[in-house]
Amino acid sequence: MACVALLAWPAAAAAQELTCDPGDFEVMALRFSGNQAFTEATLAAGIVTTPSSWARRKLRVFGKARCLDRSQFALDALRLILFYRNHGYVAATVDTLVTPVGAKQVAIDFRITEGAPVLISDMVIEGLDAVESRDALLAGLASARGQPFDKYAMQESRDSLSRRLRNGGYPAAEVFVGYDTHAAAHTATVRFVVQSGRRVNVGPLRIVVTPRAGAPQGLDNRAVRRVSGIADGDLYSEERLERAKRSLYQTEAYDQVSVRTDTAGASVDSGRVGVTLDLAEGFMRAASAAVGYGTLDCFRARGDVTQYNFLGGAARLDINTRVSKIGVSEPFASAAPLCPQAKADPYSKDLNYYVGVSASRQAVFREFAPSVTLYSERRSEYNAFLRTTPIGSALSFARTLGRTMQAFGYSVEYGRTEAQPALLCAVFQQCEQADRDAFSRAQRLAVASVAFTRETGDSPVSPSRGSALRLELRTAGMYTGSDRALQFTKALFDGALYRPFTADIVLAARLRVGAVVGSSLAFTNAALYVPPQERLFAGGPTTVRGFPQNQLGPAVYIASAYDTVRANGTRGGSPSNPADTVYFRARDNAPGERTVPTGGNAMLVANLEARFRSLVLPDLLQWTAFADVGEVWNRGAPGASLGFSAMRWTPGAGVRVKTIIGFIRLDLAYNPYQRPAGAAYFDTPVKVGGALLCVSPGNTLRVTTAAGGQSSQASGSCPGSFLPPRESSFLRRLQPSISIGQAF
Repeated sequence: MACVALLAWPAAAAAQELTCDPGDFEVMALRFSGNQAFTEATLAAGIVTTPSSWARRKLRVFGKARCLDRSQFALDALRLILFYRNHGYVAATVDTLVTPVGAKQVAIDFRITEGAPVLISDMVIEGLDAVESRDALLAGLASARGQPFDKYAMQESRDSLSRRLRNGGYPAAEVFVGYDTHAAAHTATVRFVVQSGRRVNVGPLRIVVTPRAGAPQGLDNRAVRRVSGIADGDLYSEERLERAKRSLYQTEAYDQVSVRTDTAGASVDSGRVGVTLDLAEGFMRAASAAVGYGTLDCFRARGDVTQYNFLGGAARLDINTRVSKIGVSEPFASAAPLCPQAKADPYSKDLNYYVGVSASRQAVFREFAPSVTLYSERRSEYNAFLRTTPIGSALSFARTLGRTMQAFGYSVEYGRTEAQPALLCAVFQQCEQADRDAFSRAQRLAVASVAFTRETGDSPVSPSRGSALRLELRTAGMYTGSDRALQFTKALFDGALYRPFTADIVLAARLRVGAVVGSSLAFTNAALYVPPQERLFAGGPTTVRGFPQNQLGPAVYIASAYDTVRANGTRGGSPSNPADTVYFRARDNAPGERTVPTGGNAMLVANLEARFRSLVLPDLLQWTAFADVGEVWNRGAPGASLGFSAMRWTPGAGVRVKTIIGFIRLDLAYNPYQRPAGAAYFDTPVKVGGALLCVSPGNTLRVTTAAGGQSSQASGSCPGSFLPPRESSFLRRLQPSISIGQAF
């Protein structure tokens, strides 16, 4: 018992703060030597002695000081010896060395001699002769012949055997473990003795429902049976019972779910075990509403209504509404001064909205839950496009297993996409007004998709360890029901990793890779056409923070003014004079130039963050240093290539403030790059003709005046020769951003 208490002590001690009293020695370093089988981090987690925080050790002023507890330090060597012996290293020894490194400051060294481990020479498992699926029960056990004589692994193997038996129809299964060691030979014999009991089936299944006070029962018993996935005669499985409990909770119709089993001897001996589902119903309807503000959306609002017992069963009906651009769009444009960024977006003049009705139910096939949605929406991408869908529908099948989610989807929508005329001309070669009108007509887009998501982080808000992985594949073509002009295949990978560097610092890394191809599935050539809403964009608070929203990668520019120039490059000349050959050129340094991101068909973004616990108000503030790198480009376009020199690196720092709605994040990134060259246009107002004029330097599109006095420009390609001026001052190269939640 003393050994057990000693080994359990570090878990409790790790939570306490080792205070420093006068005369104590501060621990400035903790080192291990001689360890081969286990890492320093593993060994450090099992002892009490802890060094001062990183900030304290490096800066010598701030941070948490931790001093040497002499009584616990003496026990730490014993803890390490017990740790090694329980892992099979019975000859391990541990020496300690305390080295002064300053006034009242020491470095601690644990010098370990591991020795050779005791190996399992034979592993015997008794009592499985009459048990079915014996090979599956024994597969992948932690203990195995030839492995170290590890008592923790033996306990894990025992638990695995017990769990597998109870999931295979043996509710009374017990497993006992024993061993013999042979000191001279440095070997051990391990023996597992299994008492499986009788294999049983479920029966009878009882359902006890307690409705909400004053209300009738919402979900009938037949729906409860279907959702639980349990029926009389099923093979008994603790895992299936736990899954039934989770499925019933996921309907959100119950405040309490209890799954009880009758494992009394009489029922088990009869080959049956009774199962009772004890349920306490909650409200069968729920409603919520929220309002908010965002720099790109201005004011926004949402409202949701949910019915949990739709049509009297376990189906769920959701009605969702979202509205944004309130304050800058007609007829609600009275708050435009409060939303300068949204006001600068030409698509913010239209109210963005979503109205959808969804019906879903619990799993019907291999735990995949179906959902069908009908919706109408209008949504825009900042300075890029506006998508209006009068009617759309989506069908999905999703399965959640622990922290893993799989989803298959199919959507059909009939709508139209409006994009900047300059974008349509530069990216999609739709330069004539008639061509742009045809491009923007309503079309049918049908997309099939598959997605995989797995999250293992220790916190959904700000994980300190774990990972997040998402893979998505989307495809559209005539084979899915799309119009002939709407064909593409899109692949996205998004992965993040979180690791504690010290007790006060967390390192977070992320990688995003995406590619879009046309109907030929060729990765070496540019796609002939990709719908604007399916193109890849980067830049902004959640990708490369040194660039404004969506402005990493290719772009075209809308000039605010232009000059008429002669063929020799001098200003002047008149389009109405047949003797003059004149062109339009963007005016140098004219204020009000607008960037129109065009997106791309390939994307690579990587992020690295160090998240520091604040020395002041540590429960409220968190500081971050980060480096973002990435690029968006069009494969096959002239000069498009991905090399180290083509990547855009933007370092920065930020602060996170913890609130009841999550972290409020403020970041400031440094961008040393000149914006990319691109085609420049002048978008003339509709009242004077609505023409789209190429004003790129060096263009040879001659301007003439017709008999009626209307100037026109010759058709042709607008060269991507416009190079915006580079910001000259350090402060103007800083890109601020504010958002809710961590960047990833």
